[in-house]
Amino acid sequence: MKHISLFSIIGCLFLMTACSSNEEQAPSGEATLNFYVTNYEMVSMAPATRAAATALQHLDMAIYNSQSEELVSVTQTTQDDNGYGTFSATLPYGSYTIVFLGYDGSRQANVEQLTSICYADDFVPNFFYKTLELTISSATNNTQTIALERAVAAFRLNNSDDIPMNLNKIRVTATGGSHHFNAITGKASKTESRTYTYDVSKYAGQSNKPIFTFFTFLTTNEATMNFNVTALDEGDNVIRSRDFNDVPMKINQRTTYTGSFFSKDESVQGFSLTLADDEWEENNNTF
Repeated sequence: MKHISLFSIIGCLFLMTACSSNEEQAPSGEATLNFYVTNYEMVSMAPATRAAATALQHLDMAIYNSQSEELVSVTQTTQDDNGYGTFSATLPYGSYTIVFLGYDGSRQANVEQLTSICYADDFVPNFFYKTLELTISSATNNTQTIALERAVAAFRLNNSDDIPMNLNKIRVTATGGSHHFNAITGKASKTESRTYTYDVSKYAGQSNKPIFTFFTFLTTNEATMNFNVTALDEGDNVIRSRDFNDVPMKINQRTTYTGSFFSKDESVQGFSLTLADDEWEENNNTF
């Protein structure tokens, strides 16, 4: 009985020592991190001319718990905000997934779900992102530089003939892409059908105009998509409808069809196809 008691005491001592050691290996605390988005001004390198630098309308930072993927905090800014391009966060020690978004348009991103970021009305903007997996401790670098990369493909329709005076809207139905973004993979999680309507009344009566540019997420770097494009008047009467099938799409690529959309020929054989990989110039800034 004495030996048993002695071993029990020794076992307890070992357990207490192990617990103490574990606590020392996982110290508590917090750190303040500063992030600088260096290329929030994107410059289009078109073949003929270089467009003026234009800041993306939105820059967001969303922080998630790495284990649960629960949203911890979100900061959403516009280009008119003071300190645009800089973010700061004070976080307890631990592991986090930090997502930075840059995009255009009037809508704000819904970032509640790390693997299903989206916009109202199934909208997809010109969209850039960066995802960091970060374990924060006393040794963490307090300053991080962030470079965004484009995560969408684009389908553009250029009309080479006269546009009817009664043109009011263009309705695009697309299959093969997606309007939900997975910030872990940098792509869409699944394909889904999507319909979006553009107000193009300002082009009525004009000619040789790019009628719309349709952005989409893809489940892979390259894919083919099908598009039904329908022109409508103010009363939603169909002016012209055409199908564009097996359209080659690629992330960071703009696929453009150019032709006489409003002519009587219903085929797309008269359309020319161009594929343009957009190149962007990085604009570094010091604060």
